[in-house]
Amino acid sequence: MRSLKPNAGVRNVFLVWILLLAAVGLVSNAYAKEIPNFSFIQASDVHAPNAKSQEVISQIKSLDQIDMAAFDTKAPKPEFAVVTGDLTEFGGGSGWWEQFLSYWADCGIPVYYQLGNHDNTWAALVKRLRELGFGPYYSFDRNGCHFVGLMTATVQDPRPSIGEEQIRWLEKDLASLDMETPVFVFFHHPIGGTEFASRFDYDRLLDILRTRNTVLLMAGHSHGHVSRPFEDFDQITGGSTYGPNDPGLTFIYVENKVVKVAYQKAGEPSANIKILQKAIPPTRIYPVVEILSPQPREAVGQVLQVSAYTDFEGVVAKASCTIDDELNADLQLKYANGRWTATGTVDLQSLLPGAHYLRVEFATSDRQFKKSAEFFYEPESKPTAWRVYLGASSKCTPTIANGIVYVGANDGKLWAIDAKTGKVLWTADTGAEILSQPLVVDEKVITANGLGLVQAYTLKGDKVWEFRANDAVYSSPVQVGEYIALGCNSGKLYIVEPESGRLAASNEDATYSIESKPFALGDRIYFGAWDEYIRCVDAKTGSLVWKQMGEGSRTKESPGVRRYYSPADAGPVVTDNKVFAADRDYMLTILNAATGERIDAKTGVAAAGLSEDGKFIYLRKTNGNLEKITPSGEVVWSTPCKLGYIPAAPFEKNGVVYVASGLGLVSAVSASDGKILWQYQASPKLYVMSSVVSDGERAYVTAFDGMLTAIKCIAQ
Repeated sequence: MRSLKPNAGVRNVFLVWILLLAAVGLVSNAYAKEIPNFSFIQASDVHAPNAKSQEVISQIKSLDQIDMAAFDTKAPKPEFAVVTGDLTEFGGGSGWWEQFLSYWADCGIPVYYQLGNHDNTWAALVKRLRELGFGPYYSFDRNGCHFVGLMTATVQDPRPSIGEEQIRWLEKDLASLDMETPVFVFFHHPIGGTEFASRFDYDRLLDILRTRNTVLLMAGHSHGHVSRPFEDFDQITGGSTYGPNDPGLTFIYVENKVVKVAYQKAGEPSANIKILQKAIPPTRIYPVVEILSPQPREAVGQVLQVSAYTDFEGVVAKASCTIDDELNADLQLKYANGRWTATGTVDLQSLLPGAHYLRVEFATSDRQFKKSAEFFYEPESKPTAWRVYLGASSKCTPTIANGIVYVGANDGKLWAIDAKTGKVLWTADTGAEILSQPLVVDEKVITANGLGLVQAYTLKGDKVWEFRANDAVYSSPVQVGEYIALGCNSGKLYIVEPESGRLAASNEDATYSIESKPFALGDRIYFGAWDEYIRCVDAKTGSLVWKQMGEGSRTKESPGVRRYYSPADAGPVVTDNKVFAADRDYMLTILNAATGERIDAKTGVAAAGLSEDGKFIYLRKTNGNLEKITPSGEVVWSTPCKLGYIPAAPFEKNGVVYVASGLGLVSAVSASDGKILWQYQASPKLYVMSSVVSDGERAYVTAFDGMLTAIKCIAQ
């Protein structure tokens, strides 16, 4: 086994030999706890409404004994199935969620689902999972084994991530297990893939899984049916029920405490493609690795003191550390009292102030043992005003009103925080993830969540009213005259009275989800939807004024592709009687605000924001630049800020434009000439998907490490 702890003693040499034999299936693992023989199915990448998937899944109900020809054995009838993501093609709209469920309706065994990027990008299916009783992440026990379903698909975004709320939940979930219980984990995106924000994104997960007897990781996404080991973990991908190559099912058989995994192609009589065989270890076999310094989320000066230890019983040849996978240093090793301790220092002066991550590695002749931690670098200039740990990742752009910062997080909590001091004034649990920016109007804080609940709170945190939309609400509410307006994942736009929560009007013209923040001007509401169109609606009646296809959709032939490139994840802005709306093809559509007539388009734009005086547009360019243009399209300046493809709008306050890269690099840029005034690292290279906002004294930003950070608005 890759992570077995060697020892010079006779007993441990014997244990090594037994486990090595068991790993290739020559003997059973006599030391493991009692586990009966059982089998289950991994299905993946169904992409309903695909007809081939329906055909493959329909065969499950007639399964009895499984011919595991790859191992020359027969497995008993599968007891349950896990489905590792991409359940649908474009989320649950158009009846596709119901169609997916119909595939499994009479399969005769329990089914456990997890979401993929195709399920969460256009109309996130988290609400549908909750309606089935699962939630975004969960666990269950069978036959002496523990199964964990994790959601690597980011809500309303195609990029994978593992949010802080999942990390905290998993720590608590596994803490109740002993070291012998086998743990099986299933999710969509294979660990080690380049789509994650950084190594730290999944290193945090692996650090937790190493604390228990984690036997197998089961992923989807690639459509391949292969073994994809990563470091000390055995990982498989489960193929696809529709293809395009080799549609079929993966069968996992636990026989005499040995895991046997084989793939059965559709139409084949047996599971004859061998993927993996391994013995279940008798107990956790990864040694303890702990970082003593820095402590988690500790603020440090320009010299970082690193101290860590492992209880590995063999010989450690080397210890080292890396910061952000860019800054490397060797550590000094010392052995005493059954521990290998590594110590050293790292000069941090080359880093930007803010959040960073450290990974410590102990290396033997053939293995490495690791642990990671987040820390904050605070130089003498002390650019950080304060930080608040929300305990959950957040895509929510903060709102500042009357000296209070209001922000939501993915665990469903709404926070009110003193903007000057960072003191938490109150929190409210809304019940589900908050992606939309809160709105403060008429002495009320209005927020919305993934259950479709639109809620109003007093400025002291007491709930005043609640309005229930007919689907999840990730669209930020905006004030339009005496009303507020927001969209939901059914494609419906609601116009609500802020005093009572009474529905005043609505528009149901959109045929797919409304995710982004609408733009209100006069008695008009402008918004994009995942049905290819930008719309203008009368705020008093909800009636459609005009609709126009976004540029990315207009230039595509296939209806499915046109939907994919809709002007939906970046909200529009309006100035000089023109609408500017970015789409998933990173085209900026420019329309006549009165008529919807197409005027022009620009390429390479992920999001657009309006200047504080409403006379200019700031573009988040996919080449990494922040760009200022006039309403006629002339470029005033363009500044490299490493921005990329996140659809979060730039924000201007008091002549300074604030923007963050997808990995948390916050830039403060002069609105007049595009000069970078200062930069700050707001996350340890975990995703930042919100806009940076400012009150002129501090800039505020959320991140996927669970932090809300306030940065002083002065030259660093």
